[in-house]
Amino acid sequence: MVDTLIPGLGPAQGPELGDTIFEEPGEIGVVDEESLITLNLGPQHPSTHGVFRLIMQLQGETVIGAIPVMGYLHRSSEKLGEVRTYVQGTVLTDRMDYLAGMNMNLGFSLAVEKLCGMKLPEKANVIRVIIAEMNRIASHLVGMGAYGLDLGTFSPFLYAFREREQILDLFEELCGARLTYSYVTIGGVHDDLPPGWAGRSPPSSGPGGWGGCATSAGR
Repeated sequence: MVDTLIPGLGPAQGPELGDTIFEEPGEIGVVDEESLITLNLGPQHPSTHGVFRLIMQLQGETVIGAIPVMGYLHRSSEKLGEVRTYVQGTVLTDRMDYLAGMNMNLGFSLAVEKLCGMKLPEKANVIRVIIAEMNRIASHLVGMGAYGLDLGTFSPFLYAFREREQILDLFEELCGARLTYSYVTIGGVHDDLPPGWAGRSPPSSGPGGWGGCATSAGR
C-alpha cells in the first residue's frame, strides 16, 4: 500500500479510510512519492460545512488526484428512534435536511403511514403538497444563492434569500417555526391552515415578483 493517488487508479476496498487507501501503482501514472502531499479538505473545513471530505494528492500546486468522501452528516437518528414513538421521531427528521424540514417530515410520515396502512383525507394530502413544494423552492433558493457566492458574486445571494424569507414568513404563520417545523406529521399535518392563509401571497419583490403567481395558486 502507498499513499499515492494517481488518475485512473481506484481506492482499495478496506475498512480503513485514511491516507493509505490506494492500491499499488502500476507502471502507468507513477509519480515521485517524495514530492507528494496528502491534503484533507474537510470535513471540518468551513467551505464544506462539515458534510464532505475530499482527500487530495498534490504535487506542488498540481492536483494529482482526489477522492470524495460523503456521509459526514449522520445525526444518529436511527439510534435515537429506538427509544421514541413514531410520532416523537418526527422531530428528528427536521434535522436530516435543515433546509427542507417539511420535506423530511413528509418522507418519514409517508413511510410510517404505509407501514400502518393509513388512508389520509384529501385535504391533508393537498396541504402537504403545497407545503412541500414551497419548502423545495426555499431550499433551492439557498443553493442558488450560495452557488453565486462560490462564483464570486454576492447580489444573487441577497436576491435568493430575500425571496426565501417570504416563504419562511408564511411557514412561521403556519406553525410558528422558520427552520425545524415538525408540521407534517403522521396522519396529516399538525394544524389546519390559518384563516386566509391559502389565498395570501408574499409581497411582490418589484416587477416580475412571484406574488401574483402565489395569489393565483391560492385561488
